[in-house]
Amino acid sequence: MNSEKLLQAKAQEMYSSLSEWRRYLHQYPELSFQEKNTASFVKSTLEKLNGIEVLAGKKETGTETGVVGIIKKGEGPVVALRADMDALPIQEENQTEYTSKHDGVMHACGHDAHTAILLGCAHLLSERDIAFSGTIKLLFQPAEEDADDTGRTGASYFIEHGLLDDVSIAFALHMDPELKPGHIKLHAGPSMANVDTFQAVIEGTGGHGAYPHLGTDPMYMLSFILQAIYAIPSRRISPLSPAVISVGEIKAGSSTNVIPETVTMQGTMRSYDKQTRIQLEKELKQTFELVSSMGGTYKLDIEHGEPALNNDARAVHLYETVIQEILSDFHVHRKPYGLGGEDFGHMAEKVPAAMLFLGAGFTEMDNRGLHMPRFDIDEDILPIGVTLLTGAALRYLMENKK
Repeated sequence: MNSEKLLQAKAQEMYSSLSEWRRYLHQYPELSFQEKNTASFVKSTLEKLNGIEVLAGKKETGTETGVVGIIKKGEGPVVALRADMDALPIQEENQTEYTSKHDGVMHACGHDAHTAILLGCAHLLSERDIAFSGTIKLLFQPAEEDADDTGRTGASYFIEHGLLDDVSIAFALHMDPELKPGHIKLHAGPSMANVDTFQAVIEGTGGHGAYPHLGTDPMYMLSFILQAIYAIPSRRISPLSPAVISVGEIKAGSSTNVIPETVTMQGTMRSYDKQTRIQLEKELKQTFELVSSMGGTYKLDIEHGEPALNNDARAVHLYETVIQEILSDFHVHRKPYGLGGEDFGHMAEKVPAAMLFLGAGFTEMDNRGLHMPRFDIDEDILPIGVTLLTGAALRYLMENKK
């Protein structure tokens, strides 16, 4: 096997290209399922390489904007490396030479960097002197940030199309603006959350604000529902099980003296394990029964999103081995990443997999977090990302030679 130090040196030589790719993608961000230019750029870049099979489009990837590169060198297992490509509906506030040229759309989560890093992996792995026995699939996935009308994101479509059917293990990484370069978050087990959303409608009779006793008031009912909802994580769920319920939107009424007939609301539920996920849903349904006891009616819809990201212990160990070999001076934070969601969780349910978070923040990090209009990264970490992904893949193939 090629040593990780050789990979690191070769990745560092690609710095200019990595930065160029990332900055181009940053200037032309595209929303979920709309990544046509991004997919075209990735496809054309991959097709310039030797020894790589390129799949693109709905027929070959299950999505219109998906791209997959396949590099096979001899017989052996199949390893998948994944990058997401979509951007967010955010107006960028940075003033740089590579600021987004698309109004109201921005790479505020680092997917431009993820895509550039995976392109770097493709270049590195396609070189003749990088030897391995097996196959490496490079999954350039659309639509991580948002689901379509069927509730599915890009990872679900890739899985349904069979792109992981022959895969033994998968790796991914994510930018972390809260940590500076030299820091990595890596954790085995549940590391990001199950993501569920809910929408509810509470109905009463409404009436005149001066005569509330003559009708039923959904706003009054809402006051009890909110208290009960916020008590679920702290009083109905074990404190040893991470759980959150947040209400993000409430709409009702349009006048100072009219009690509305209807209140609508929506929010999110987050958890780490399946049992807590089930219990949160059960408790929420019971909470809305309060409406019936107060003379109102309600409708509650719950949508299940991404599953928790459950990092496989062996995949994490492979990452750790590469870090120890080439990044021994890096500080590894071995703790869960938080209650955010990540649709790589779907892939981690299908095959053993691990995602790490790579410190990419600046010294001045105020208001530069994920999904914020001043998000940006220190591009010095781009070659490091290439080395970590290729290193983990090659080490797995070395340890599992046929």
